[in-house]
Amino acid sequence: MPENKTKIIITRSAEWMNRLRSYKVFIDGAEAGAVKNNSSEEFIVASGEHKIQCKMSWFSSREFNVNLKQNEIVYLRTKNALRFYLPLLLVFVIGFVINYYYKENPVNRPSWVYWVQIITLWPFVLYVIYYFTLGRKKYFLLDKDVDNVFAK
Repeated sequence: MPENKTKIIITRSAEWMNRLRSYKVFIDGAEAGAVKNNSSEEFIVASGEHKIQCKMSWFSSREFNVNLKQNEIVYLRTKNALRFYLPLLLVFVIGFVINYYYKENPVNRPSWVYWVQIITLWPFVLYVIYYFTLGRKKYFLLDKDVDNVFAK
């Protein structure tokens, strides 16, 4: 019997968020393995249509559909979808420091500090709340790896 060379190769980019945890890979609803930070994993599958999804705790990606022919290799990549996390975190920290400074010194507290609190703290809080609730199934991006040199 000939060897099955139909594969799905998933690459996970290096990222600061979730670097200590692996993303579980589900193929057709069954756990097939995991992808660690800055690594690739290879999954041998039967030819035909498959649904791939990455999960970690209750966060996940959307299902990605692939249709493989016999001995075909599909290259996919996954990464965290939080594009604005670090800039918003930096603004959050700046707002927190300003508020803390004037909390300790309430006598000279200018009126603009209230607006700084709204502008700097709330966008970060709402962004995090979104990904912990409504956006939890969009926490990861999973798509074709067009930058992979072997995929060309």
